[in-house]
Amino acid sequence: MDRTDVDSTARAAALLLHSWDTAADRTETAAAIRAKPLMSDEWAAQQVEPERNSSQGAWLGPAEHGAYSRAQAVPAIGDVTRDVADDKAVRAYKVTWRWASRDGEPAEGTGTRHVTIYLEKHSGAWEVVGHQSHELPAGEVAS
Repeated sequence: MDRTDVDSTARAAALLLHSWDTAADRTETAAAIRAKPLMSDEWAAQQVEPERNSSQGAWLGPAEHGAYSRAQAVPAIGDVTRDVADDKAVRAYKVTWRWASRDGEPAEGTGTRHVTIYLEKHSGAWEVVGHQSHELPAGEVAS
């Protein structure tokens, strides 16, 4: 990953935010905590793991197999992605993931989200100053 390149930084953040390991992670926020090195100090400070996993239902099956997510990110269709200024940018991705099990048994479950990453450039390096996502219904082609 090249922190001087906005697209490289944004894509890495989108992937990291969806890189979970049910054997080690208690919540989805664990991935955001691992992505803190890509974030501004202010945004990183807001990444706090909740007491309960809001995605518990989606994690139960994969967790039975010690599964981890395998995420892919492609630029989202639409006009969200833009360079706002020389030092500010927005990038949007369609992120999909499947679960890979550690026990050889299939780990059911996939997911698709539209993720928007907000970035600012400081001292020549891009950093994430915000991100948001929303689930896409299964089978939705457009992002």
